Amino acid sequence: ASESIRKDYDRKCHQLRHQFAKDQGTQVIDKTRAVVKDLHSRITVAIYSVDSISKRIEKMRDEELYPQLLELTDGLVRMWKAMLECHHAQYITISLAYHSRNTTGTMQGDARREIITRLLEEIELFGLSFANWINSHTSYVEALNGWLQHCILQPRERSRSRRPFSPRRALAPPIFVLCRDWCAGIKSLPSEELSDAIRNFLSDLHTLMEQENDELLKKQNSTQASMLESEVKANEDNGGESANLSCMHASLSKVLDRLTKFSEASLKMYEDIRQKSEVARTAYYNCKTIRA
Repeated sequence: ASESIRKDYDRKCHQLRHQFAKDQGTQVIDKTRAVVKDLHSRITVAIYSVDSISKRIEKMRDEELYPQLLELTDGLVRMWKAMLECHHAQYITISLAYHSRNTTGTMQGDARREIITRLLEEIELFGLSFANWINSHTSYVEALNGWLQHCILQPRERSRSRRPFSPRRALAPPIFVLCRDWCAGIKSLPSEELSDAIRNFLSDLHTLMEQENDELLKKQNSTQASMLESEVKANEDNGGESANLSCMHASLSKVLDRLTKFSEASLKMYEDIRQKSEVARTAYYNCKTIRA
């Protein structure tokens, strides 16, 4: 509506200048001038309304949204500290458990297949949940940062020499710095490396499950073997089982290693965001004090 009024105003101003130039009658000019004054008044009211709304939005942005984002990032710092400790402990536990393994007590048959199936389901769910979490987190931060860009008055024509808006260089409110760093930081996290490790572990689990099913099928179709054949088969099974355990251990260790590194990178990212946001906040309010 305001854009339509602006266009009408420009058109009537052009018409009024044309009427003056053609020295048209006073009555015609006065009528057009009255319309121009009315449109100008309406534009002034619209500008005042927009300015008033903008100030309320800025107040909510800086006094309500920004503190909530600080609280959220503080919580994420605490969360990733705990996650880092947890995943590091898991990595050590898996390493120790593998090196101190006892193959004589390894489960066989249905119990073993049930454990593998359950593990497969849990890892698939974990991989899906992680991917969804990353996507949702990224979308949330990008939406925040994108919304903030609407608070910036950009020139209609951007020259080639003009640099893009920088919240630090422009001493913008600290929420701009926080969201810009957050948006850049989350894209630099090693999420793809972790996803690859999860997929590789799932692939190894699927392979192991197929081997278990093949072994079950062979046992169901085979006839009773001699004692010697049974002993040879048992030795072969132990050798194959050892190889499977080694492969599984390597894949799982990789997942836990990537989880640890992802947690470490996330913790560092949020600590940096918090620190840089505080620096930006101090600089911004010091600048406001000087200008005041």
